[in-house]
Amino acid sequence: MKFIKPTIGRRVGAALIIALSLTSAGAVGASTAPPESTPPESAPADTMSSEPMSSEAPMSTTGEPVDLDTNGDGVVQFGIATPGPRDDGAYYQAAVDGVIELSETNGFEEPIIVDNVETAQAETELRNLARQNVDVIVVGAGELSDPLAALTEEFADIFWYCNCGAGTPDIPGLAQTGDDSSQISYSAGFSTGLLLQETDSTLVAFLGCCRLDFEMEAHLAFQAGLQAVDEGFEARYVETGDFNDVAGATEAYNQMVAAGAGAVYPFLGGSHEAIVGLANEDGLITMSAGASDACEREDLDYDIAVQFDAGDYLEVALGAMLDGTLTEGGRLVITVGEFENVGAKFCDATPEQEAALNEVRDQIAAGEFDALFGEIKGEAYGGAATEGTSPATTSG
Repeated sequence: MKFIKPTIGRRVGAALIIALSLTSAGAVGASTAPPESTPPESAPADTMSSEPMSSEAPMSTTGEPVDLDTNGDGVVQFGIATPGPRDDGAYYQAAVDGVIELSETNGFEEPIIVDNVETAQAETELRNLARQNVDVIVVGAGELSDPLAALTEEFADIFWYCNCGAGTPDIPGLAQTGDDSSQISYSAGFSTGLLLQETDSTLVAFLGCCRLDFEMEAHLAFQAGLQAVDEGFEARYVETGDFNDVAGATEAYNQMVAAGAGAVYPFLGGSHEAIVGLANEDGLITMSAGASDACEREDLDYDIAVQFDAGDYLEVALGAMLDGTLTEGGRLVITVGEFENVGAKFCDATPEQEAALNEVRDQIAAGEFDALFGEIKGEAYGGAATEGTSPATTSG
């Protein structure tokens, strides 16, 4: 059996053909406590790590190749479960689209997709998915991870994978990827600041749900990046009450337009695309919340792709599993500046703007902002931030 694995830039990259040996895959599973503030359905970014992820996470360089036909029936079928809608135009759709594309490219069976899974129903829905004879189950976010320790033992032949975030412990049987929200959000704020310089505005609308801890980390890091361009710039967090409420998000958006916002970051789920559409109508700078192919959209115009695309992460994880660098119990860290499709990317910018953003990405990869990111995380998880509050900065 052969697995055709696109590169991390799958939408523009060439395909690679990787042969799989016909060995049995071990069980892969996960268990994690939910974040202290459990987000409503369809949070866009709770899978971005709430803590810096160590590159020293257990990873093997001598792992054995796997056969994705884990049940030996001669075909490969993925199942995926997400807590948000499969068509949100942001993080969850990116995960679902990634699984669909991988399946189509390799001639696998059509994947089974279960979306809008409530946290309380995670065990039931995942068990139902496992009973449908799938070979690989992709868990779309950390909110659904509580029952995985038990389920991966119960369905040990299935290959389990999760991009659950830093809160998930390393457990035998769990293949994980993760990233760092502070890294991603800082790059997003910095790139927004470069574009905002060309407008008459100094204000960015950061539309979120409910001041959840991970939202506060993203907001504070975004503002730190924004103010690295100009200390007079402000990223103002505005609650919409729900990640999927279009009416609430629209009201918040209109308030910020009236306040003079020149850019909007819809850090949302089901209501994300509606706000992007409004920003297009009003000529505001806007950006994606997860999807790495935002710049290629023809129905909506994005200025920046804020990339934490679960589909891309899945591709990288599968490649690492195949060459043995990611094994059961291991974790692959997706770092801004080291991986192309993570963090901010301009859709249309000047060479000078591109160069400035690339320099910041390199600085992030080199760890130059680690102390700042640590302080941001401490503030975000030690107490909710307030509108317009500047993040703690490094001393010296």
